[in-house]
Amino acid sequence: MQEPLILLVGPTAVGKTALSLPLAEALGAEIVSVDSRQIYQDMNIGTAKPSRAEQAQVRHHLLDVLRPDQATNAAQFVMAAHPVLTALQQRGKRILVVAGSGLYAQALLYGLMPVPAAYGPLRRVLYAYAAQHGTPALHRRLQCVDPVTAASYHPNDRLRLVRALEVTYLTGEPFSVHCQRHQQHAPLWPYIGVALTRERADLQGRIVARTEAMLAAGWVAEIQGLLAQGYRRQSGALQSLGYRELLAYLAGELAWPETVCRIQHATWQLAKRQLTWFRKMPALHWVNLSTMDDHMVVPMLLQHLQAKLAEHRRSCAER
Repeated sequence: MQEPLILLVGPTAVGKTALSLPLAEALGAEIVSVDSRQIYQDMNIGTAKPSRAEQAQVRHHLLDVLRPDQATNAAQFVMAAHPVLTALQQRGKRILVVAGSGLYAQALLYGLMPVPAAYGPLRRVLYAYAAQHGTPALHRRLQCVDPVTAASYHPNDRLRLVRALEVTYLTGEPFSVHCQRHQQHAPLWPYIGVALTRERADLQGRIVARTEAMLAAGWVAEIQGLLAQGYRRQSGALQSLGYRELLAYLAGELAWPETVCRIQHATWQLAKRQLTWFRKMPALHWVNLSTMDDHMVVPMLLQHLQAKLAEHRRSCAER
């Protein structure tokens, strides 16, 4: 009998890493990171990647897989993740999936949606529209035809906005309807899911504090090091949240106070989109960390997960 994956999701700065380590140790699990930016090498501070000490404490997978100039998407991530999960299962290891990217988590658990492939003529029209009116104009279009998906995407995320509009126009159904229908199928990888959240003011405060800590830890120097390696500002990974603002600062386009403010604001907007996405995922047990004593969180999560694992074993034995 193969145990289900143990899934830990939540928005940025909610505290996933700090909880994942004692959980993984107590469960005898290895951690598989499902993050669209921690997969990149040499982008450590700005992606809040687990430190070397944390990675030594519990073995992590799918970190530092790509160079910052290598593009990736959900399909490529799934192709990289499946062999890792299979190998861990063959070794009899429990797997703790720690996910910040809702899109990648959905693709991993449920596979890629059966929707039309990219259609060149329509895609060219959408890109031309964005070039003429700005990427936020695509976001406004998506808000009109699919407000649910629009709430999950950044107004400047051109690639995902184009894809959502493309699928909506080609099928006549909102992209979010396809996502919801897809999640009604049995997952490819059975899982037990826990979703972390916090009260609004608490999460906002953590975002402000974490941004300041990351800057104090040398985030700007990290970016200067990437540029010194020859990576260009236009490299896909360097357009990530925080990196794009700091690159604009280094180019003299933003003052320091505005740069910090923009990073904090963009991080809060990301957290809201992540929460929107995870709330659409089924079978998640939600935990509000703002209402709990810090010392009680890990024991409570362990009790819940162990009960779910026991329930899974009983269910398998009765079949």
